[in-house]
Amino acid sequence: MPPVILWLLGITVALGVVFLIVVTRRRERERTEALRRVAETAGLTFEPQGDLAAVRSRGDVPLFERGHSKRVKNLMSGRMGDTDLMVFDYQYTTGAGKSQNTSIQTVVILPATRRSLPDLQMAPENVITRMAEKFGYQDIDFESSPEFSRRYIVKGPDEAAIRDALYPNATSYFAAHEGWTVEARAAKVAIYRSGKRPKAEDVPSFIDEAREAARNL
Repeated sequence: MPPVILWLLGITVALGVVFLIVVTRRRERERTEALRRVAETAGLTFEPQGDLAAVRSRGDVPLFERGHSKRVKNLMSGRMGDTDLMVFDYQYTTGAGKSQNTSIQTVVILPATRRSLPDLQMAPENVITRMAEKFGYQDIDFESSPEFSRRYIVKGPDEAAIRDALYPNATSYFAAHEGWTVEARAAKVAIYRSGKRPKAEDVPSFIDEAREAARNL
């Protein structure tokens, strides 16, 4: 291939990368401003860039232990109804180089509805987790709720307490509302859909759904 063609291809790729960066940054700015308005309407405080240490001090769930390059953005916090909560976009990266992967999701952290809720992690089942189970990866199944067990993987240090906490209300609710990831630790609950962020205009309903899910734990 002639050098001039290679040069043109290089310029085209570089311009494409710059264009994507510009578009992405513009969309993020638009999301931040839209979420600022959502927070104002809901009576919540808003911080475009949140402090991870401060967030963890109010709810140190297992999500924060994964990966590196961790960032809290668009942090909304305050009281909604009878609940003190935080809502934010959370980003982290696993791996490095060509094998790295960045995950970003909108997370709601709020108090457990009952302080006796045991530490637990619950996430949608997938091919990888099903394979991991064959190599001894923990998954607490509920024979009395096969649909829930088919949809979710559950783990935690106190299996008996988790069974008592989730059955029958939570298993019934989450079997009918799939896709949630739930992490409970020290009477704090994080609820999110892994790798997903709702549109800014859908965040109020997202919060309502997360609060309803927490009430069923």
